[in-house]
Amino acid sequence: MATFIDILRVIHILNAVLMAWPFYALVAVNQRARLGPPLGDRTDTYMENIIKNRTIPCFVFQGTALVSGLALVLLRGAGFDALLTNPALGLKFLLLLLIIGLLLYVHLSLQPRIDALFSEAGGKPVLPEVAPRIGALRLRRKRIASICMFVVLTVSMLGVQVWAAFSLWMTALLIIAIILFTWRAYKSVTPYGWV
Repeated sequence: MATFIDILRVIHILNAVLMAWPFYALVAVNQRARLGPPLGDRTDTYMENIIKNRTIPCFVFQGTALVSGLALVLLRGAGFDALLTNPALGLKFLLLLLIIGLLLYVHLSLQPRIDALFSEAGGKPVLPEVAPRIGALRLRRKRIASICMFVVLTVSMLGVQVWAAFSLWMTALLIIAIILFTWRAYKSVTPYGWV
């Protein structure tokens, strides 16, 4: 049983790593902004295809993290009531549900609207009156990606604390570091990684 729990733990951690996609989406979006006009060229098609085609894998990673996490709780002898009695575990669970909800919103609402506006252009540069609408939707998607990035990093930090909590000041310090890095990724292409 211990080996099975170890395997589940590795699967769970790998899925957390694979959910790092919002960081790379922010890098791609910030790189596209540096290129400037015209909107609707092949670069936009390329970028939009990458972003929208990562949605299903993200759902798979999130679902796997959810199932493996709940299985770990049960296999370690805790019941589902641990989601209420263990603050780190409960918050991890709620934050995972939040990013699932945000991804659903992007997948079912935002991305189809962005795609529809690009398809109106028919492969040509987007008309000047349509470009601000695409820009507004992309900005909303970028903000959601940064929220998801913050949540994924926070969930990872909480995951370490599920069975052995950090002090309150250490948790606060780590959350501040996560906020600062998320803000930096939102505003730049992070050319030097953490630095």
